[in-house]
Amino acid sequence: PNGIDTAEFASDPDRRRSMRARMGVEKEFVWLAAGRIVPAKDYPNLLRAFQKLRQHRSEARLWIAGDAFGADALAVRALATDLGLDDAVSWLGLRRNLPALLDAADGFVQASAWEGMPLAVGEAMAMEKPVAASSAGGVSELVGDAGVLVPSRNSDALAAAMLEIMQWTPESRRALGNAARQRIVQNFGMDAIADKWEALYGTLTAGT
Repeated sequence: PNGIDTAEFASDPDRRRSMRARMGVEKEFVWLAAGRIVPAKDYPNLLRAFQKLRQHRSEARLWIAGDAFGADALAVRALATDLGLDDAVSWLGLRRNLPALLDAADGFVQASAWEGMPLAVGEAMAMEKPVAASSAGGVSELVGDAGVLVPSRNSDALAAAMLEIMQWTPESRRALGNAARQRIVQNFGMDAIADKWEALYGTLTAGT
């Protein structure tokens, strides 16, 4: 897989305070989702899960960072309106300041129906964010036991995972976040991936 820049994606308490103030949130629990609004990411599943979550935790907010235009995006935004989520979902569009948004968020959520090895999930883990995600594609390999995984296309399970994380103590969320960062640094950081590429090249050239 591609390596994750764990120096760029590192938490910064001052940046968190500044970004939350800029985004107008105080005590709300903010979930961040990042990625293009395309069928693979299954944003309808995410929105239905978020609606279920809000029935238990009305302070939850959802930020969606990704291209919010095009037919798929318009349909997803219409669904959010139909579900009564307009006051709780923020459509951030294409953003270049993902580390700052991750700092400001309290958790990261991904609802993909199918995936490769999603960098956004790994970047959130590097930022010490608790992750609730579908187990599509390489997500299970990436997250391991340092997040909460659920089956794809299951909004009930995803809502339950998000609620579970919100019900943890702040200390428990920090512990999971610390474990997530360590997993990324050790297995998916730039140095770790470079070592894997070097080992692969060594194997391929050993017989030449």
